[in-house]
This record gives sequence, structure tokens and C-alpha cells, in this order.
Amino acid sequence: MSSLDSKWMWLVEWRTKRDAHIWLIDELLLSTRTKYQKVELLKTAGGLRLVLDGKTQSTEEDEWIYHEALVHPAMVLHEKPEDVLIIGGGEGATLREVLKHTTVRRVVMVDIDGELIEIAKRHLVKWHKGSFEDPRVKLVISDGRKFIEREESDTYDVIIMDLTDPTKDSPSRYLYTLEFYKEVKRVLKPRGIMVTQAASPYYAGKVSARIYFTLKSVFKVVRFYMAYVPQFLAPWGFAISSEGPDPLTLSKDEVDKRLKIRLKGKLKYYDGETHEGIFKLPKYVREELGEEIPPSTDEDPVYLPV
Repeated sequence: MSSLDSKWMWLVEWRTKRDAHIWLIDELLLSTRTKYQKVELLKTAGGLRLVLDGKTQSTEEDEWIYHEALVHPAMVLHEKPEDVLIIGGGEGATLREVLKHTTVRRVVMVDIDGELIEIAKRHLVKWHKGSFEDPRVKLVISDGRKFIEREESDTYDVIIMDLTDPTKDSPSRYLYTLEFYKEVKRVLKPRGIMVTQAASPYYAGKVSARIYFTLKSVFKVVRFYMAYVPQFLAPWGFAISSEGPDPLTLSKDEVDKRLKIRLKGKLKYYDGETHEGIFKLPKYVREELGEEIPPSTDEDPVYLPV
């Protein structure tokens, strides 16, 4: 097959200025532009694929790896997560994973793109599995940063940032800055946990490192970890932050114990042994995180070069 053959459709995702991943599109199910981004639903070798502004966000085949890795280390680390805030997460899969914890009494999910949420409700049922209708959920269509900055009295046990990557022209780049993380810390309870996706340390090591050091400028405890997501063709980075609780203090037995007591539903990726493994970083990542760099700020925000 040639990419020049007009009967074939291809999704080309640029990872760097000289490197791209190419996916054969079996079927284009939806292509539209919301107020904030271009949204495409495609059928590819990975099954149904959600693409925002030309970048894959998740696929039917392996979205559970990313979403379990994002949600459960933070949720398990907290002694009793009752009040949870999700920023982003339009597919509803992050919400799905949070609601598996029986300790949860309230989840506030804030996403800037209401049109995307409606698309997800209709077309991504395998992702959210009806989670938007759970009575514990309050859905807010708003800019996540403005929502947190306006918060005066509410605080949360766990805050989860399921965000798009910080590209140069995207408002999401201001959700990775020193000023924003200070606001996040303000609305966390004293033993609260915050977790964010932190780009790919393989394709965007400087971006991951800058997010990491920005968090270290705000929180006492910051731990970076990774999960390999096949459809991203790369290891993906995450960072947990707190003023005390440390995921490295949890043994695999304690993780499994907490999951057994709290969890309603099954996990396919995360358990105690996985928990221990994802925090063991390869040498190239440890070296990247070992060279301190200036934090991302509103004046000079971090962003991917492509």
C-alpha cells in the first residue's frame, strides 16, 4: 500500500519534527470541529480511536492502560478518597475508573469542551460505561483553571489532571504552570493527592522533566512514573504530588489489600506488582529528571515543539 494511493486514508501523527506514526484508517466515523478543537472518531487497527487536533487521545484496544495508570496509583495512595476532582477526561474513562472506588462519595468533572462530552456520551460508551449518569457525579463545562481559581471553600482528596498535551496554541499549556499548580495545592485537603499526565519521556523528555520540576517547586513529594501504551508506541509519563503521602512507601501487598477492600469492578493493568514496577524508571529518564531546569510559568509555559 502506498500513502499516495487515493483509495487509502491515513492518519499521520507527528511525534517530533522528523518522526511520525502512520495509521491506516479503516473507517472515518465522525469528523467535526468544536469551539475548542477538531474531533475525529476513526476505526483503525486499534479499534475505535479518538483523535483531537490530529493526536490520538485513546483507543478502544488499550485505553484502559492509560486510564488505570493515571487514576489508581493516586486513589490507592489516599487513605480514604471521598471527594475527587477531575480536570479534563472528556471520554469519561477517567471518571469510570474513579467510580470503581467505593469510598468515593462525590466526583466533580470539569471539561472545557461540552460538545466533546456530548460526542463521548453518544459514541464512546465502551469508554465511559454510563459513568456520566452516576448520581455521585457533577459535570461542569468550564475552563479547568478558571474553575479552580474561583473555588473558595470546596477542597478535594484527589485531583486528577487528564489533559491534552501542552501544545503552543492550546489553552491546556496553562494547566502545567507554577501558578496553576499553586492553585491546585490550595484546593487539596491536607493529605490530598494530585496526579497529572506528563507527556512521553521518550519523545518529549524535556517536557516531562519541566512538568516534574514545576511540580517540585510547589509540592514536598513528587514522584514520576511511566506506563507503556501500545497505541501511543511509547512509554507515557505521569506525576503524583502531595504534601506528605508517598507512593514509594506502599508495598505491593498494601496496594492489593486496599484494592480488595475498596474496589468494585475489575482492573486489567494495575495491581500491587504493577505499582512497584511503574515507579522504577530507566536510566535515561532518571538522568533527564536529575538535571534541574526552570519551572513552567504563565509567562513562559512548557509546550511540545510539534
